[in-house]
Amino acid sequence: MIKDIQDIIKIFETANVSKLSLEIDNMKLELEKPTTGVVTTSTPLIINNQNDTLEKVDNNKYITAPVVGTFYASRSPEKPPFVVVGQKVKKGDVLCIIEAMKVMNEVTSPYDGVVKEILVANEGIVEFGQKLIAIGETND
Repeated sequence: MIKDIQDIIKIFETANVSKLSLEIDNMKLELEKPTTGVVTTSTPLIINNQNDTLEKVDNNKYITAPVVGTFYASRSPEKPPFVVVGQKVKKGDVLCIIEAMKVMNEVTSPYDGVVKEILVANEGIVEFGQKLIAIGETND
């Protein structure tokens, strides 16, 4: 079993994916590597003493892609991004654009909060329902 896990990790390291979650019988394996151009924040981990597994403590709300397309952080390359990590946003603020079939679809925040994490690189391809941006509670 250990050899199989080592093989999976080696394949993951060279694969063109940033996250992998695998569950076989009573074992769960989650792998994640940073993606180019993505700004992330750390997520605290807690140990579940019942089965000694690590779990992420995640109180964020996630903005997901409404369509398959290309993620743009700003209106054009010379413009600043709509949002950056740590920025406060209000419900209705534009967070990004997803281009699908030459149509620019603005993605707006359904929540008030703070941008905790941007999960997609600018000009990256996104799938329907893929998590794009994590919005957390404000700290004031």
